[in-house]
Amino acid sequence: MYATHDDLISRFGELAIAELESMHNDGLLAVTNALNDASEKMNSYLSIRYQTPLNKTEHLKLVCADIARYLLYMNEPTDEVESRYKEALKWLQDVGAGKANVTFAEPLTADEQQKTYVKPAVPIGSSYPGQIFGDDVFAKMPNVR
Repeated sequence: MYATHDDLISRFGELAIAELESMHNDGLLAVTNALNDASEKMNSYLSIRYQTPLNKTEHLKLVCADIARYLLYMNEPTDEVESRYKEALKWLQDVGAGKANVTFAEPLTADEQQKTYVKPAVPIGSSYPGQIFGDDVFAKMPNVR
């Protein structure tokens, strides 16, 4: 998990988290499940470019907390909660699209970066210079009608 129950309390306050826990029959278990679900949702975006799970960073913790808080609302979340959730998803989409990066507290070594970054399995053809078959090959093919 990218965040813990204590991280939620330090970010949103003990009273706010207690209120969210009280909305569920299982309280603390609901928070743990929301944090797990948030982390899995994050991994689904992050795994496009990185091998997951990533080392925890402060920003990943904040994003996870915002997503988990949104997931804990039984009814309609507040505008602030929904806005933070949408911002978190937008950032994750940007990371997946290569428009944003996950920054680590300490710079990664070249070996760690290679392990962390996932290269696309199939090259995208912007550098392909020509055709697969020339006109001479097509001329030798039988005409199918």
